[in-house]
Amino acid sequence: MANRSFHMKLADLNRLRKILVIVFESGGGLLVDRLRLKYLVPLWSRVRRWVSRPPSGPELMRMEGVQPMLSPPVLRSVLERLGPTFVKLGQVLSLRADLVGEELSAELSKLHSDVPPFPYETARRIVKEELGAFPEDLFGSFEDKPTAAASLAQVHRAFFKDGTEVAVKIQRPGIRKTIEQDIHILYYLAGLTERFVPEWRIYRPTSIVKEFADWTLRELDFSAEGRNAERFRFIFKENPSITIPKIYWEFTTPRILTMEFSHGVKSDEIERVRAFGVDTKQLASIGVDAFFRQFFIAGVFHADPHPGNFFVMPNGSLCLHDFGMVGYLDQASRRELLSCLVAFVNKDIEGYYRHLLHMAIVDDARSDVVAFQKDVAGILSEFFFADRPPSVAWAFFRVINQGAQNGIRFPGDLALFGKALVTTEAMGLKLHPGFNITEELEPFVKKALIEYCSPKKVWQRVKTDFLDAMGALTTFPERVQNVLTKIERGEIGVKLDAGDLQGIKKEFDRQNDLRILGIVLTAVVFATLGLLYLEGRTTLWGVPLSRLGIGASLVLAAWFVVRLSQGPRE
Repeated sequence: MANRSFHMKLADLNRLRKILVIVFESGGGLLVDRLRLKYLVPLWSRVRRWVSRPPSGPELMRMEGVQPMLSPPVLRSVLERLGPTFVKLGQVLSLRADLVGEELSAELSKLHSDVPPFPYETARRIVKEELGAFPEDLFGSFEDKPTAAASLAQVHRAFFKDGTEVAVKIQRPGIRKTIEQDIHILYYLAGLTERFVPEWRIYRPTSIVKEFADWTLRELDFSAEGRNAERFRFIFKENPSITIPKIYWEFTTPRILTMEFSHGVKSDEIERVRAFGVDTKQLASIGVDAFFRQFFIAGVFHADPHPGNFFVMPNGSLCLHDFGMVGYLDQASRRELLSCLVAFVNKDIEGYYRHLLHMAIVDDARSDVVAFQKDVAGILSEFFFADRPPSVAWAFFRVINQGAQNGIRFPGDLALFGKALVTTEAMGLKLHPGFNITEELEPFVKKALIEYCSPKKVWQRVKTDFLDAMGALTTFPERVQNVLTKIERGEIGVKLDAGDLQGIKKEFDRQNDLRILGIVLTAVVFATLGLLYLEGRTTLWGVPLSRLGIGASLVLAAWFVVRLSQGPRE
């Protein structure tokens, strides 16, 4: 898709004209002018706009000084009129307050699309195309009226022939073609924006469209959504408080997703939740613990945590739905985020800022790191030392958003994390007004640190990285020798005197010592782990061998560190 970027195709022209007419009639004439596209707006639309325009009605775009500004309410209305692709674009942008600002993000979060369900005969035909048979032949029963309808799909309740109750999600006909065409047009408009509206280049329109395209096209693949659901089932397999619907793969394709039917209620339907006899405060804690585990332990999280995707089950568990939008945090980001939270718990502003900056994307030409540091200190000081401090979620959210004001960007998944954290807190407060996410944070940080440092995790990391470490140690002398050989042959233009070469030789000897010592240390550590397993069974002079192994490991480790910190011998 990205390769097609800004080159319009003839088939896209009619759709582009319809988009421009809606934008123009909504007060976006200035924007159409700036993009050099007014010639595509029909004359009758210009006349109608001129005749019907109220004297002081809201405009989609206006100028404030030299800066073009969009009206958030009018933009939301325009996106709803433009159809499902643009509604999805607005919903994705509502998650990226770091790019569009908090005001516009809040307005776009209200987006909804009133899409009527498509006929049962159409659903029946799609089932036949995807699964090879009509619903009445595949299922014991299949309800013709959908239980839910959205812009991308609708859901039908059904029963297998053995009585198993399932939900069948069927993709709206022709939606992929429509979205792909609209994405193509969005790439074109983004290119014009970067060319003719330089004030908006800071928002990186083309990158926004690419991110949106990636999200949306993945969401259109229901098989990918099913795999995401299975991954979350694995993450929470030992947590009875979290329910993930089972996926029935023999009835799942890229356009159909068949899953276990959930008899819960939306998490914001408080009276119905209480009718289950559920402790809402405990339920809020379950939800927050589940999200923290996604973020910091698993590294994969639900990126669209609104109440409609979280059901409260009659047994008090929390059921997660709709895994079309999933965010990812790599191990390094998780470590930095956890370090941020540790610094937050300890009220360490400098430490918080330092770990946050490790995750930032800094452009030396446009990023004002000093100003950002002051902004972070101001936001955290308000939190730590005010009488009524904001929550940890809002503190993080504001810090991330403030980065854009100083030319400092953060990875998209990190911004999604901030938005998801705020939404999670809002759901917790809805369930229990006395809920405090900050109070939930401290025990989780302790628990996460213990889990990170647990023998099981350490052993997993040792097994994962052992071969790499051994390979690096084994090949180090050979790589050094290759460098020295190239220097001797004159293949590397380095001027050295005899004293320099002698220093290199001494450093080589030291590194060789370190390699041997590292191998011995690794062997002793593995031996000690084995002796720990046999704790109390094997002794020497009455002393358990495991203790001797630990002592030897500590001595060797200390020796290794000392040699590592020393330079070559004079």
